[in-house]
Amino acid sequence: MARADGFSPDFIALFRDHAAEVEDPAPGLEILELPGPVIVTRRDGAGVQAEDQSGHGPAGCALARLVEITAAVQLCPDLLNIAERDRLASLLLRAARFAAENTYPPLSDEEREDALAAALAKARLAQGGTCPQPETEADWVRFARSLATDAAARRFAHIFAVPRLPVAEPCP
Repeated sequence: MARADGFSPDFIALFRDHAAEVEDPAPGLEILELPGPVIVTRRDGAGVQAEDQSGHGPAGCALARLVEITAAVQLCPDLLNIAERDRLASLLLRAARFAAENTYPPLSDEEREDALAAALAKARLAQGGTCPQPETEADWVRFARSLATDAAARRFAHIFAVPRLPVAEPCP
């Protein structure tokens, strides 16, 4: 069964299991630099912030965008052609596989499928379970179609080229 937070890293376990690598530059501040690099900062009373500094783009942000647009397409499939829907689905599955393999701890195949299904259901619910209104439809359809292009596939291949913690920051 998938964790409640889906693809998000378990930061408590991450800091615990990498305690020897954690730097303490000031009281109440811990910094963990992971491959990528991804910088994870924990401050007393302020929680955890993780930032992808790889130059490849934050994989968690890419996954979130793909989930959001795929959920909209699931609600309104006729707004894209079958080839566009297939391309979008392929990108989403690649993003989910990357996130599952690189989150902490990594997810099993079953956990990945559960996390993806839950994320899509949550995104559909956030959209009210209906197609976007006509005044916003053109923008999201244009965005969805832009994700179903060869250029987008190249951008996503770049994002997922380097294994690293799939964090969402920065997410423009």
